[in-house]
Amino acid sequence: SKEVLAQGYADFSLRKVASAAGVRLNTVQHHFGDLESLILATITSSTEEFMRYSRQLAEGQYESPTDDLKVFLDDAWTFVRDVNVRNLYFEVWAMGRHRPIVADWLKQIYAEYIQALAPILRRINPNLTEAEAHTTATLISCLTEGAIVMAHWSNQDAASLGLLGVRLKAACLALAETANG
Repeated sequence: SKEVLAQGYADFSLRKVASAAGVRLNTVQHHFGDLESLILATITSSTEEFMRYSRQLAEGQYESPTDDLKVFLDDAWTFVRDVNVRNLYFEVWAMGRHRPIVADWLKQIYAEYIQALAPILRRINPNLTEAEAHTTATLISCLTEGAIVMAHWSNQDAASLGLLGVRLKAACLALAETANG
């Protein structure tokens, strides 16, 4: 269903997902009930692994919190570089404007993302208040999402995208180390 959704939310339907999966419509209806349940299951499954690993990094998986942040950013960059993930996210963002349940899900996932990133930032820079860590995590999220837009619409070659990723990571690390209100 991720592939169907990435093709466009306006045409996303239980029937199209059933066809793409090679099953009958009533099978999809039985498992998901309605279109909104299918949409939520689709977008949740697309972020579930990343968010689970992000929460683990928040607890500290490596010797240094800077290493946790580097891995966090590398994982985010993997998503930025994947055209299918970018297409899916654009569709989810568009859906969030028209479907309250998707908008609520987006708010929840952003909150979880910030909650996973902020503790890493506080371990890197113990002088940060919770509010400063939250603000810096939000800024890093904005940079990452801006990279999604740029990677998608700029028609950059792989080398340019690679350099963008390197610079994005450097900027986020600098923010983590120097952020102080």
